[in-house]
Amino acid sequence: MSDALKDPIHASGQLPRVAVIWNSDRYELTTKGNWVDLPGAVIPAQVGQGTPSLGGLFVATFTAETLIGGQPSTGSLDITFGGQDGHPQSNNHRYATAQSSEEWGSLTTIRAFEYPPEATVRDATIKVKVHLGSGTVFGFQNWLLKVERYPYEGGGF
Repeated sequence: MSDALKDPIHASGQLPRVAVIWNSDRYELTTKGNWVDLPGAVIPAQVGQGTPSLGGLFVATFTAETLIGGQPSTGSLDITFGGQDGHPQSNNHRYATAQSSEEWGSLTTIRAFEYPPEATVRDATIKVKVHLGSGTVFGFQNWLLKVERYPYEGGGF
């Protein structure tokens, strides 16, 4: 492989930092209309001078056993990085839907966010937020949140 095609993330031998949290407890959202943080689905992080890196690429993966109920029903989910929406971004963060009275499923979503290098310390805390759009219940259990932080090294692939 030519040097120009080397993966800049691994070119210096730096591997990504990984943080993983999970919870088996059942949580149910029954109030429609407001985005709320999924209890416990938070990984504190910072970038900037004095932190593990001046910037970097964060990739978050969230997976859960999910209950959606009511006919019809929709539940949305998103992952934020320092209070900002991750990528890809859209106005539709639909995570679960059901046409019957109640459905369980095992679902996963991935979001990414890049922090350009900067000396100023910035909040990069990763949070999962959920929203019941229609229906009667949006529930989670046996969820896992994994975040990979790739230190910024500049350049492209």
